[in-house]
Amino acid sequence: MNSETIKIGILGIGGIGGFVGAPLAKKYKDGTTKIIFICRGETKNTIQKEGLLYESKGKTESVFPYLVSDNPAAIGILNVLILTSKSYSIKEVLSTYKDCINAETIIITLQNVVNAEEIIRETLAEVGQIMEGCIYVASNVKKPGHVQHVGGPGKIFVGGKENKDLMDLLVAGGLDITYLENINQILWRKYLFVAPVAAITSAYKVSFGQLLEDQNLMLILENMMIEIQSLALKNNIILTNEDIETAKDLLTKFPFESKSSLQLDFENNNQTEKLFLVDYVIENANKYGLETPFYNDVNDKIKTLYRL
Repeated sequence: MNSETIKIGILGIGGIGGFVGAPLAKKYKDGTTKIIFICRGETKNTIQKEGLLYESKGKTESVFPYLVSDNPAAIGILNVLILTSKSYSIKEVLSTYKDCINAETIIITLQNVVNAEEIIRETLAEVGQIMEGCIYVASNVKKPGHVQHVGGPGKIFVGGKENKDLMDLLVAGGLDITYLENINQILWRKYLFVAPVAAITSAYKVSFGQLLEDQNLMLILENMMIEIQSLALKNNIILTNEDIETAKDLLTKFPFESKSSLQLDFENNNQTEKLFLVDYVIENANKYGLETPFYNDVNDKIKTLYRL
């Protein structure tokens, strides 16, 4: 972060990438901080011509970053890479853009997983400094180049090696981002919410509001959270019953019609993050000899419903 020009790349301009990238591009459209949207296909072409159409809190605007590209040579070495792509594509995109990352590049992860660093290191064994993170927001792609912030607080938490200059830069750019020394606890708390909610809404085809209104589904959800609580403990993370109540209450912070990204991907016949949000829980619980009857049942319903 000592260079005169700071290049910040946002990799993947979907719901999360648009939510993060829009305020940064708007704030740093001139000067020494360069915001680069790394995307391809129709999304890239649309943003290059018309800007990113971004909806939030009743306001819609077009935002133009410093550069929109999928060409590693044009992007060059990045000071910061904010990784907002889906979990299943991390290895592929990092392989594609490895020439944009050196030992000084700071990689911020915003995936719905608790093992992002492990996934990244399978591709980039030595290169890059990793700040694992998570974000609490509901933000969706209406069409390529058009992102809608639906709800959620939009808070971002990151860990890793502390970098106050970077945090100040991102906060000044409009992000609600906080550094935490013990990020693993927060990652598991986020996972406690997002993984079972994603699974149960997909299995039963319900919105967040419909889930809240169904006492039977809420009981299943609570038991799925208890199964994650047991798995977290095997990873030296203590999730309390209060954490479970907080996770359930988080559903009330979103609009009634909100859907999980996993459910939306199933509905739109897209590749999904089931491997990271459902299979990961079951497979790792099995390794520790833990039983997951509620997760298993929801998984069976998903496989039957979507013919997996």
